[in-house]
Amino acid sequence: MLKIIKIVDTINEWAGRVSSIFGYALFIVVVVGVIARKVFNHPFIWNFEASYMLYAAMFLLGFGYTLKYKMHVTIDVFYSVLGPKAQLLFDIIGFLLFFVPFAYVSLKSSTIFTIQSWQMMEHSQSTWAPPIYPFKTLMPIAFVLLALQAIVEIIKSIYIKGKGWEIDE
Repeated sequence: MLKIIKIVDTINEWAGRVSSIFGYALFIVVVVGVIARKVFNHPFIWNFEASYMLYAAMFLLGFGYTLKYKMHVTIDVFYSVLGPKAQLLFDIIGFLLFFVPFAYVSLKSSTIFTIQSWQMMEHSQSTWAPPIYPFKTLMPIAFVLLALQAIVEIIKSIYIKGKGWEIDE
């Protein structure tokens, strides 16, 4: 079990680092676009699409990484006053009531969306017209990584807050 936790943590760590590289690339694309438009009065046709694709890729690949480091929005006012066992119960109930349905619907709809995009070899409708089916593939991948990290976080909560519950190696 600990091996699986380590594998999922490592994959999401890697995805988070790739996501940060997209952040730097996004910064460069935006700066180049602004300079081209404002200084030379000659905007690039690819700039807007490249920027939103990089932003979305950065956002999507950061899902699991953000969860791993507990940077998602939480209600700490209530959670912080609870004891470890109550926090564990809160984590499990929250996971089952809110996260599982969200992850299921998001994964299912994004997978359908991605398959349709690949079937039609979808391209953007702009003048630049880059292929967007590879980009759309990031959506189901991101939701799988998020779901795996959520499962790992629940297992970690059980292991840490459950005190006495063991995880098989």
